[in-house]
Amino acid sequence: MDTSKTLRGLIKQLHTPLLFFIPKNIIPLSEISEFKNIKTEEFFNIIVLLSDNNSIEKVITIKDCIPLLEKASTLNYNTITLIDKKENTSPLQFSTLLESYILHLRFYVFITKWMNENVTFHCVTNKKIKGYFQLQADCFQYHKDQIENKFNIQIIPNLNSAEVLTYIKNDNVQLLKHVFKPQEKSDAIEASPTPKNPKKEGSQKPVLITDEESMEFLLKTVFNLN
Repeated sequence: MDTSKTLRGLIKQLHTPLLFFIPKNIIPLSEISEFKNIKTEEFFNIIVLLSDNNSIEKVITIKDCIPLLEKASTLNYNTITLIDKKENTSPLQFSTLLESYILHLRFYVFITKWMNENVTFHCVTNKKIKGYFQLQADCFQYHKDQIENKFNIQIIPNLNSAEVLTYIKNDNVQLLKHVFKPQEKSDAIEASPTPKNPKKEGSQKPVLITDEESMEFLLKTVFNLN
């Protein structure tokens, strides 16, 4: 499998399955007209699950969230794939693959954390379904910790959202050096992070991303709407 196919496979496993929602109040009034053919009451502020076959289903009961129980394993497979590719590809191929992957991972770490913190403000839900948003966010945070640990890197937290979206759209490899930096060997973490403490970043502030930019990304990547 060539590097581009590997990257597409890794990205697919990042966003499927994915529990998410789109808040209506983040849509600029000037863009509401674009949804004139959509029943907005069934589109916004509704919790849905993007499944492995790319179907989008409304989440009604906790049973609809069951596919997310496999998320930790799915992301771990991504880690294993990256380890294998490091051994079997050239340094340039692997560094490009890892950098591109981190750009996408960085976004999902942020957006799943944001959704977990804000779902109760935008959607009608219960504690059990809210728990799956927490599970999803924890899985991505733990996966980020794993990637940092296994490859002795530190994913730089102070990228702004405009840069992240530009990378995703254009895959501008020349700028990807700003996404992470190698850790000194003396700073490398020897033990794998434990799932019980996924929030090891402590007091680091989350990277800011505007609601409009989050919406733009979701519409273009999930719903293919321009």
